[in-house]
Amino acid sequence: MNTTVRNACIRGDLPTAEELLTQEIDANSDNYRSYANRSVVMARKLDWDHALDDATKSLSIQPSLMGYISKGIALCGKKQVRDANRAFDLASIFSAGDPKTIHFLFLIKSIALFSANQHAETMRRLRELAAACLDVHTTLLCRIMEVYLHIQLGNSALDRACPTEAADHFTAAVNTGAFLSKSAIDSKYEEFMVLFGCDFNFLWQTANQKRCHALLRAGRLAEVFEAYQYMTDMSDETTKANCLDWSLGFIRELSTSRDSVPNADATPDICKYENDSLSDIDSDIDNVDDVIY
Repeated sequence: MNTTVRNACIRGDLPTAEELLTQEIDANSDNYRSYANRSVVMARKLDWDHALDDATKSLSIQPSLMGYISKGIALCGKKQVRDANRAFDLASIFSAGDPKTIHFLFLIKSIALFSANQHAETMRRLRELAAACLDVHTTLLCRIMEVYLHIQLGNSALDRACPTEAADHFTAAVNTGAFLSKSAIDSKYEEFMVLFGCDFNFLWQTANQKRCHALLRAGRLAEVFEAYQYMTDMSDETTKANCLDWSLGFIRELSTSRDSVPNADATPDICKYENDSLSDIDSDIDNVDDVIY
């Protein structure tokens, strides 16, 4: 993937990335790399059918690591998990036994499974790799991804008006990512932003802020104060400066909520963990349907 296309993917400018790759394909219809890369872009756009078409075309021209990766991602998006598993297995042929490539492929496969709603399986795989891997960078990336995915699950719960479930996911993200409070995310992890749109910047800050909002929406005011105090205590001066505008706005929102809902902690959550609650994920770690290896 050339630099211009890559930067467009990182910015989230997917129409530009698609247009540039289409121009490459028009100029050379046998450019299997461009088909594979456009498949990734189409997957980012959730256009799974066209993503699979491009991946299949790439592989018909020349089998490659990126061709099988893009096919696996597209198949996961179409919820065809077993076929995706076969594509990722074939991708491993091109690893040449290199541990870094194998770990990279394992992580890609895990995130792709998340898009197929295999949430418990994704978390299980990340935890197992982190525990088994001796490479510190891979272990760190597993932890970062777990934080990121908990935030995505929390966002989903908020969209479903399930603030208690959301708060639990954001709390898991905060606890898992405590080491991120004073750590910068290495630019080498940008590959996952290109492939999946994963923005790993400010994860710890985001998880803490969203936890405060979720607890407030759940009416759990006592825990809101604890969460806000924790974030303040753990933040360095740079983080505090970055959060200043948010903090002022949140304090105003909190003040309004206290005045309007005096017994907020007794307010029930309308969502009773019907979907991917944290307890569901943890209990399912050892009992997952369609386990992927």
